[in-house]
Amino acid sequence: MTDSKMRIALVQLAVVDGAPERNVAHAATLIATAPAADLYLLPELFTTGYAHATWNDVADTQTPATVAAMRAMAESRGAWVGGSAVTRTSRGLTNRFWLVGPDGAPAVTYDKAHLFAPMAEPEHLVGGTARVRTTLGRGPTTIDAALSICFDLRYPEHYRRDAVDGAQLFAVVSEWPHPRGEALRLFARARAAENQAYLALCNRTGPAADGTIFCGGSCIVAPNGDVLVEAGEEETVIVGEIDAAVVDRYRAEFAVLPARAAGMDY
Repeated sequence: MTDSKMRIALVQLAVVDGAPERNVAHAATLIATAPAADLYLLPELFTTGYAHATWNDVADTQTPATVAAMRAMAESRGAWVGGSAVTRTSRGLTNRFWLVGPDGAPAVTYDKAHLFAPMAEPEHLVGGTARVRTTLGRGPTTIDAALSICFDLRYPEHYRRDAVDGAQLFAVVSEWPHPRGEALRLFARARAAENQAYLALCNRTGPAADGTIFCGGSCIVAPNGDVLVEAGEEETVIVGEIDAAVVDRYRAEFAVLPARAAGMDY
């Protein structure tokens, strides 16, 4: 019998705002010393946090080096590495999820679609206009993964459309603060259960320079909504297993997606 299991490591960081070199080096150390995994996820904006004043310079001088460092981490561990960083595009600055693999192939990228006004994202960033899916793994250990970032979790249609298109895993990076930690857990479980897909969420933890406290709680949720592994609020790396065959079984035994009402825009 073929083993279709995949291991995901959630690298829950305490980010130092506006210190990309320090944050990237720290992330590299945690990944180098973490248990073996097929995918290592870092938080949203793990290089800078919401240090808006640094974003223009970082996008030009640091983000290319960050992506190169992520490639080195991926090659070293023989795994995929993902996280988001402010990135310059022809449209302006974006909050871009970079996913790099161990084989030197072009990075898979997703630009955050739903910008978060309380953190002043619309004042500094342009939103993405496309959902993004990719295949993670090799041989029998593969899964159809959809990328998303933080505030996207409040828009269930984003995930439903990915699931209808074939997504079996939602990979989510975030900087979700208190006092909305329970909402984060609720949305993570709901997006997984309603779409019969795994959800892997890596969230920032600890205080920001402006006093905002990020709530941690990184987790992997099963297709039935059960939380398989979950972090507290400390900086940590947690690892859990997923299995594309489990998604297929859930969807075959209880066919939710094919029962959608005809003509509904979801």
